[in-house]
Amino acid sequence: MATEGLFRTPTLGTLIGGLGNIYTGITSLTESNRSARELQYQGAIALSEAFRTASIIREEGRNFEATQSLQFIGSGVELAGSALITMAQTRKYVKSEAEAAEARGQAQATLADRQATVKRSEGRADLVSGLIKAGTLFLA
Repeated sequence: MATEGLFRTPTLGTLIGGLGNIYTGITSLTESNRSARELQYQGAIALSEAFRTASIIREEGRNFEATQSLQFIGSGVELAGSALITMAQTRKYVKSEAEAAEARGQAQATLADRQATVKRSEGRADLVSGLIKAGTLFLA
């Protein structure tokens, strides 16, 4: 084989192997980026659904509290003392449940973003690996 400096004249097999490594790296990068976008989209959906659920919880809580107060009044109980404490506990429970739903959604979105970052990094690493493998074939 003829050699010129660091490079040698590549054989057809070397060219095909090198191009295959480069193609594999590019394909992996493309697929990783697509997967990362899908992960982020799923995270955004989870967050949106969580806020929707929290909104529903709050609305149902307001409705339940209004029903409670009407039931107290309807049964002759003044909205004072125990009745007010019960309604305050209802409000506190509703607030807690709604905030928990939002926190779950935020955690899912954050996890999806982190997974997307990892996916993108894996794709870049695969591309670099493919380029290095191709380079070593051409230099060997």
